[in-house]
Amino acid sequence: MINEYLKLMKPHVIWLLVLSALVGYIAAAGPSVNSIKLIELTLVGFLSTGGSAAFNMYYERDIDSLMTRTMKRPIPSGKVTPLNALTFSIAVSLSGFTLSYIWLGPWVTLMITLGWFFYAVLYTIMLKRRTWLNIVIGGFAGNAALLSGWLMAKPIELEAILLSMVIYVWIPAHIWSLAYYARDDYRRVNVPMLPTVIGEKASVRIISILNLASIIYMLALYQLYMAKPIGYILVIPATLAGIIVTIRALIKPSNESFRTMFKATSPILLLFLLAVIVSRL
Repeated sequence: MINEYLKLMKPHVIWLLVLSALVGYIAAAGPSVNSIKLIELTLVGFLSTGGSAAFNMYYERDIDSLMTRTMKRPIPSGKVTPLNALTFSIAVSLSGFTLSYIWLGPWVTLMITLGWFFYAVLYTIMLKRRTWLNIVIGGFAGNAALLSGWLMAKPIELEAILLSMVIYVWIPAHIWSLAYYARDDYRRVNVPMLPTVIGEKASVRIISILNLASIIYMLALYQLYMAKPIGYILVIPATLAGIIVTIRALIKPSNESFRTMFKATSPILLLFLLAVIVSRL
């Protein structure tokens, strides 16, 4: 049963956001990173982002039960009741906010709360079922994760904003490549993801161009602010792999090629974030 509640928190999804917060702190603090603060930020990030993910599962339980990809989730499968899921999401979220305020201070807590709001309320409730711009607007939740970590060390500056934009520009291609191969599911439940509201050829071009732009942006940002040889060992292979996967999908689009693109986007972002870490410590 405990495992089912953990699934509500989407640990396979939120770990990148938690890591983004840690990267924000490390990028701002450099060698003066406090290991205790890293642990505190990890726990706070897990609770707050996990709480928003659990709320998302509660709110979307109706469409989750109709989509092949999601019908085995804890609520549609009957393993967790909707009331218990809602109670769990609120309790976990409030725990994250409270610990953040106690351990990390009001400004960090404000940013974490904004991230929660953008995902749980703005994206999940207000936008997802109404407009294909849901991801574009709701994507600020990704910025907020990294900026919350940065604020633990110093005030937000241009580098912090540009670094947080890595998450923002990464999200559309990541989500829309998933939506491309799962577009029949999204059409079934009338959720207007980009591949369901425009033609397939246009979807292929837009998603591929966005993914390439995301990869190039990561490389350019690393060159601008880090440029350490050790980081290039991670960034350059990620860049080449991402370009190859994207070009293949663009030349020969298929459900499988976009599934591959979707699965590749997370490791590519991971390698970039790790490159930032090794370059700043």
